[in-house]
Amino acid sequence: MATLAQMRTEARSLFSETDINNTHVTEAQLNIWANEGYRFILTKTKDLPKKENNITSATGDITVSSNTLTLDQASILNPVTSKYQALEVIDLSYLALIAPGWISTAVDEPKYLVRKNTFTYYLYPQPKTSWEGQNIRTYGMEFPADMSSDSESPNLPANLHDIIPHFMAYRAFAQLSMHDKAGMELEFFRSQLKSQREISTAGSQQGGMWRQTETDDV
Repeated sequence: MATLAQMRTEARSLFSETDINNTHVTEAQLNIWANEGYRFILTKTKDLPKKENNITSATGDITVSSNTLTLDQASILNPVTSKYQALEVIDLSYLALIAPGWISTAVDEPKYLVRKNTFTYYLYPQPKTSWEGQNIRTYGMEFPADMSSDSESPNLPANLHDIIPHFMAYRAFAQLSMHDKAGMELEFFRSQLKSQREISTAGSQQGGMWRQTETDDV
């Protein structure tokens, strides 16, 4: 498991500026690039371990964390049975298709958690009084907080830790206008990210964690 400090050291060895007192790239800049590479990997992979969150049912809009990348599953606490029951997570366009008069629908037991925009959701039907204030448990992918401590590691399989320094080196070479070397590091980063599909996806297709997206644009 590579730490942030270890990734900086490895990146410096790749672009041959190991002396932090004699370099074109600061440690702070390397940290920024490490987190940029980390986020890039997260946006190119899906079905990562889900984060559980709890929000409160209410009429009107419901705001979720600004770190939310996907909201994949939701359940609401039934006030009668005191057990959680599933909410179907849908987009507003789909709600308009299945319930054209959704704005005027009477309050009732919620069946759907409707995505209105990136961080705003809406219960449909809107909850009647007994369903207001109930807990909604959601599962989805969130961007993690940026790594800032030298001892921190990305929440990724270890083989993906190893490619982040190559992304950092790509950014360093690009800043130094060494475009051929930048391209080589970027190509290595992309190819290793794709190889995650072969290493981890076979198992994930049988109910595991990972799925690789098709595009690798930076």
